[in-house]
Amino acid sequence: MPISSILSETIIGIAAIIVAAALAGAYISNMDQLINLQSLQVKLVEGETYYRCKIIHVAGEAGSTNLRIWIKNVGYSPIPLTLLSRSDLILIGGSSHYLLQGDSWNYTLLNDVDSDDKWDPGETLELDARVGSSLGRGDYELIFTLYNGAECRLQFSL
Repeated sequence: MPISSILSETIIGIAAIIVAAALAGAYISNMDQLINLQSLQVKLVEGETYYRCKIIHVAGEAGSTNLRIWIKNVGYSPIPLTLLSRSDLILIGGSSHYLLQGDSWNYTLLNDVDSDDKWDPGETLELDARVGSSLGRGDYELIFTLYNGAECRLQFSL
């Protein structure tokens, strides 16, 4: 066996090892990114599960500027009442869109069982909202968005 063939096989072997190491490094790097993406997705789903609400009912009259809204905490985590003012209330109907921020509505916690100043799971809020102009007859959608982005929606008619 001539020395040139041994040298050629050694060079090809070293090149194959270098290519395999580069591919393994790229694979491990991509796996690390996939793990980070998966943990981020789990945190997102966790937030959506822990913080959920449901609009139970909306009461109002055509021609009025007031709405009364009942919202239940159907998530797994309590929400401090001090953070409710950071929530948004959006009313969409026909050609009208209203963004009602915390100063446009007042809330009352109807069934605070443990008096802990938190909106606990299973407890209901009553919101009294003031809209900028009188509401006409028609179909509306109400969207309540919590301070952390979790939202609940309800379509109703006046």
